[in-house]
Amino acid sequence: MKLSPSILSLLAAFALLPWLPVSGQLDDTNPEVQPPAGSTVITSDELHSDQVAHTSVFSGKVVVVGTNFHMTCQEMTVYSTKENQVDKIVATGDVIITQPDRVTHCGHAEYFHTEDKFVLTDSPVILDHKNEVHGTRITIERTTQKMTVDGGRSKVLMHDENLGPTTTPATPTDAK
Repeated sequence: MKLSPSILSLLAAFALLPWLPVSGQLDDTNPEVQPPAGSTVITSDELHSDQVAHTSVFSGKVVVVGTNFHMTCQEMTVYSTKENQVDKIVATGDVIITQPDRVTHCGHAEYFHTEDKFVLTDSPVILDHKNEVHGTRITIERTTQKMTVDGGRSKVLMHDENLGPTTTPATPTDAK
């Protein structure tokens, strides 16, 4: 099967995601296989691509494996420009993004190519080493390495070993 230029540009665009290397699964038949460096493999139960509307919809057990990330979700829609460049990616349904020492869970994740940012909604949680970030909406700006949690109360759980050395309060001595 010959892949269209927009699907090929979609595959190339996933290599731009900020996730770090991880040993992920390519498919159920050979779980140890990684795509070649700079490549991305997307598997799903169905793919519907519309060249006129510049969209590709992957649905049913979507697995995205690249040299620098691993993502699963129930559906992923890729919006391309007329020049077949990825403009926006939307992943929905049990989105899990895995990287070394970090796992992100949410119900809805969007990537905006022009702004180079991710917006995570629908109960997003980032588990980074042993720390946790919860919020209503988490925005990650790749170029500036900034994260914003807004739209409601945020919760950050930091374990003591990540807070630095602790000091024991001085005990008063008996002055006799």
